[in-house]
Amino acid sequence: MPLLPRKALLTTVLLSLALTACNSSKEGLSYPAPDNICGIPAEKEVLESLLDDGEELKQDTGYFSLTEGQFCHMYVDGNESVISDASWRGKGYSLRDLFQDRKKKGIRYLEGGKYASWESGVATVISCPGVSEEGDVVSVEVNDMNWTEKSQALLEKLVPSYFDAYKRKLGCQP
Repeated sequence: MPLLPRKALLTTVLLSLALTACNSSKEGLSYPAPDNICGIPAEKEVLESLLDDGEELKQDTGYFSLTEGQFCHMYVDGNESVISDASWRGKGYSLRDLFQDRKKKGIRYLEGGKYASWESGVATVISCPGVSEEGDVVSVEVNDMNWTEKSQALLEKLVPSYFDAYKRKLGCQP
């Protein structure tokens, strides 16, 4: 008879742990949600949904400037959560060129092909001649490193405001 209560107790404990785990996800971050990605304005509500929960958020721009092809790693407790990456390209480079050698599936082109999204990221190509010695066009991507089925829709909410802010920050012509 004592075996039955132990099983019931074990079942109760396991169920309560499972329910606690389900209820603790994304009720808000343990750190203040940022309203930018390394100084470039981005929708706070979107970042709050994309970023992983944890104790501490750090943003690292590395050692390249915006005109050299800056990246931004957003770390939560030392783990990559969201990354913005930019690379300068030659004149005539297009968004479709960005995916030429990649094996991305499910690419959606938005706003007449100005932006692209896939399950874990969004991208654009910005014409910005005369700003960088590295090239006349910059490709910019934002990726959710721990993507879920909701990531693509959330990342698409960053479009076009984040990329427009990036363009303004670089000083590109409208």
